[in-house]
Amino acid sequence: MYEFDCDACGERFEALVPADTRTTECRLCGSAETHRVLSAPGAPWKLVKTVGAARQQEARNAKLHAETKRRFKETRQKAREAKKGGGANPGGS
Repeated sequence: MYEFDCDACGERFEALVPADTRTTECRLCGSAETHRVLSAPGAPWKLVKTVGAARQQEARNAKLHAETKRRFKETRQKAREAKKGGGANPGGS
């Protein structure tokens, strides 16, 4: 499967042709004035997740987010308490 641009009408289209094909007939206008263009490759299969795998990853991400938020709040609360405790009796007696 290759992608082609038509010089006559500007149409961009795909065609299933042999690997060494440099030009083919335009689907829209029928012109032979086309040229093969480079197109972005598809994503590798190992990066494409199934629906179930995507849901599992989303659940892990949500759990991690919640745990991180909880730890942040605890740390912030401890810092506030330490600040209040240290500032209540600055003289030491």
